[in-house]
Amino acid sequence: MMRVLLVDDEPLVLVGMQNMIDWQALGFELAGTARNGRDALVKVRETRPEIVISDIRMPVMDGLALAAECRRDDPVLPVFIMLTSFEEFDYVRRSMGVGAVEYLIKLELSPKTLTEALGRARQAVEKEQALRTPAGGPTGSLEDYRDRFFLQLFSGMFGSEEQIRTAAKELELTLDAPYYTVAIASIRNRALDHEQQVTLSAGVTRMAADILPRYRRGFVAGMDLRHFCVLLPLQDPSCEEDALHTTLCKVSEILYKYFSAELWWSVGRPVESLLAVGQSHRTAFSALPLLSAQQPIRFYGAQGQAGADHHAKLVADVQDYIRRHLDKRLSLNEVAAVFNFSPGYLSQLFSQNSEMSFVEFVTETRISAAKELMLGSDLKIYEISEKLGFESPFYFSKVFKKLEGVSPRSYLKKLRGAAESEEDPDDDDRKDPDAAD
Repeated sequence: MMRVLLVDDEPLVLVGMQNMIDWQALGFELAGTARNGRDALVKVRETRPEIVISDIRMPVMDGLALAAECRRDDPVLPVFIMLTSFEEFDYVRRSMGVGAVEYLIKLELSPKTLTEALGRARQAVEKEQALRTPAGGPTGSLEDYRDRFFLQLFSGMFGSEEQIRTAAKELELTLDAPYYTVAIASIRNRALDHEQQVTLSAGVTRMAADILPRYRRGFVAGMDLRHFCVLLPLQDPSCEEDALHTTLCKVSEILYKYFSAELWWSVGRPVESLLAVGQSHRTAFSALPLLSAQQPIRFYGAQGQAGADHHAKLVADVQDYIRRHLDKRLSLNEVAAVFNFSPGYLSQLFSQNSEMSFVEFVTETRISAAKELMLGSDLKIYEISEKLGFESPFYFSKVFKKLEGVSPRSYLKKLRGAAESEEDPDDDDRKDPDAAD
């Protein structure tokens, strides 16, 4: 049986997960529980679970730090399933960077979602165990071994250049260029269910690996359901940017024709050794928030990039504050005051370093949170409006309909069915958001 460690600072969540499914009947054994990442790390090292289900936000050590520490001990195992709240999607992207294979929204946690996530985690564990099977037993494919090699390379898991070259030679990879850079592709597509997204991501990544060699050398490796990485050998970084830009545009064009999915590219800082490839990967990752429809390809540059990264970090901090304070007034003036910015400076930060303006981000974040609450709670529409800081149910309905094309009540009917979405008869018009229709 596969061992599973449960980590959450909320006792009720731990108890709920322990009793939510028949663990043994599904082939799992509970290795224990922990209330913070530090205690969990001790138990991981003691009990060696194959799977860890961990909250992202916890005291002492959070789930991201826990996963990062585990990756230092072992580049793949245990695999992580992250627990998150609707306002913490910024952390989900970061969790994928430390090896999380799945995340679960707490409001949607159910026997079905937990069982499905465990099934996907089991597949990841079995794939890794196959790679570690001694000679004479079942073995993974060459592609599997190469994916693992690049995961270790991008994560900085190798101790020396010689280790990298030895592993690359065994995998029939020619890595002899004087320079390297890492490009991260962000897969941009319409909303799909999980299985559809898995199929799309796998298809896009495989075709990118087939297409890229037509134009230049490069090694493609999957990252998560929304990203893949490319290791690009370079001869002279100072004069290859235009050619590389043309190549990435061509790959994006072909993949869009096949999958109707756009690719945005963040290209990291060129490095002179394979041992430093992890640094290039980190600089590419840090620039992902700067991508936009107007600038879908961005290169790391020695001049101005530090400032750009700093500005992106400031925007990310403000966005995180907004997500955590959706019940409060979030005007430009008030949020700027929290960060000791002028309103004009904050507005400029968003216009230059985000895909949308400050007001658009606040509005879309609130509506996304409203949809999550509609899906995962029994709150009435006027209660959701109050919880998310809208000045009135009337205004909430107006904004919701503008963004979604339907009123909140119509949206609820699609989710719950017409009978379940009717408000109580004694709710008056002041609480009826469809008065705005």
